Amino acid sequence: MLVVGAPYNADGSPGALAPAARQFAAELERRFGIPVRMVDERWSSLEANAALKARRASGERKRRVRREDIDSTAAAVILERWLAGEGND
Repeated sequence: MLVVGAPYNADGSPGALAPAARQFAAELERRFGIPVRMVDERWSSLEANAALKARRASGERKRRVRREDIDSTAAAVILERWLAGEGND
């Protein structure tokens, strides 16, 4: 199974990239023949950035927070949301 972030606006309406994300998810499902689930990705980058900054402030993380670190941590946040039951049918 694959998990894809679904872009929503703060008010819960689909974001501008929602159609492209749905198309991407459908293409993944078609190409690989496995289920794809979409999970609300609202605030995942903010949550990731805050977590990385907290790790740096505590001394656990030495280097400054980079965009690619935020992206990969946000992906982990989205997966954690799915594991917690969001987006499960």
